[in-house]
Amino acid sequence: MLLADIAEKVLSNGLKIICLRKTGTPIVSVEVWYKVGSAYEQAGIRGISHFLEHMMFRGSARVPSEEHSRRINDVGGHCNAFTAEDVTTYTNSVPAGMLDMVLDMEADRMDALLLDPVLFETERSVIIEEYHTYMNNPVAKAFLEFREAFYGDHPYGVSPLGRIEEIDSLSLSACRDYYARLYRPDNAVVVVVGDVDTREVFDSAERHFGAKRSPSGEFPSFMVPVPAAKISDRRMTRSVEFDVPILVIGYPAPPSSHEDAVALEILLLIAAGGETSRLHREVVRRQSVAVMTGGMNHFLKASGMSMFFAAFTPDIRSERVERALDAEIDRLRNDGITHEEMEKIRNTTITNRTFELYSADHICQRLGYSETIEGNYRLWVERMEALKSLDTEKLTATARRWWSDDAKRVLLLKPRHVNPLLYVGGFLRRAARFFPVSGGNVTRGRR
Repeated sequence: MLLADIAEKVLSNGLKIICLRKTGTPIVSVEVWYKVGSAYEQAGIRGISHFLEHMMFRGSARVPSEEHSRRINDVGGHCNAFTAEDVTTYTNSVPAGMLDMVLDMEADRMDALLLDPVLFETERSVIIEEYHTYMNNPVAKAFLEFREAFYGDHPYGVSPLGRIEEIDSLSLSACRDYYARLYRPDNAVVVVVGDVDTREVFDSAERHFGAKRSPSGEFPSFMVPVPAAKISDRRMTRSVEFDVPILVIGYPAPPSSHEDAVALEILLLIAAGGETSRLHREVVRRQSVAVMTGGMNHFLKASGMSMFFAAFTPDIRSERVERALDAEIDRLRNDGITHEEMEKIRNTTITNRTFELYSADHICQRLGYSETIEGNYRLWVERMEALKSLDTEKLTATARRWWSDDAKRVLLLKPRHVNPLLYVGGFLRRAARFFPVSGGNVTRGRR
């Protein structure tokens, strides 16, 4: 069993190391997960976690700016990082013999970051450009608009990108203070997966991280309850710079550690997982009231949400689109899913997760996520087993519990300026369902 091959150790300073020896390929994946993300930010510094992630590559006491990446690349490896709501994570994949080098560099930037003023301004420009690039994506923008309306004043209401005006005014001193308070051994988890000896991993971690001490004082926390939505807040309309309107429907979902998270993943795939999903088949192909549908579960440490969306041409009324989405979600709640759907999704999911076991990077990522966000790395393995025993009755009960009409929230994103050609395009797209085209077989109406 996979869990039997995983070892863990907690250093005297609180740093936790999780190690899985995986032979067969002479590589090792090393990730450092800091339990800090955008949910820890207050007004005035929204975006600071992501800003600090960039600065972590800009030089520490013994590693010059960009040297971390260069050393990893020089040995044929790769490294990266990402910031989320609950964590900031630094990833490295190198030949197995380079493990000590990686731990040495990660330890150096844990408490000896330089934060050079000139490089700070350089990264500010990079981050602002990254922000604008992301916001130019209509689907991404729709998600950001919805989460802000969904969570309100809770820290989850702002994405890890932050707010552009606060990024523009963020000070170097604020970044230094944030780093000093939250980048500490008792707030980090090191995950190592690959062709390594477990005892050598623990010895190397002790050698590089063992002498580090966490700052005194109370550890910051953000775990405040997510407020319930007011009735007046459940239907919202925003004007945005899109070409087409987008309707978003969302429901509160449990935290990532909740037992219903696995069932909701399966339900979401059935409802909105690609061109074979119910929403695409019914709302896009058969009814032709939308040009695109989709959905996602966004599970976080303290809460979560299930979200469905549809993009449609402006000649279609949003009420019609909403009714079409509601009807498919209602079918899941009341009629459940077929045995064939269950087996297809279950087999696909198990197959995908089995393939992940061949990759040290994937295993490392899964273990780190489960440990820092779900609360225990064992959940990743245990949920693989739980997936095999899920039945259609449990899925239907889960859909009723979380995707209820009483909890539903709706956001309509309306274009500020409508292109008249989109009306024509919408009409022609629907007309094509009923009129033959030359050169080949003709498909009419229902498919």
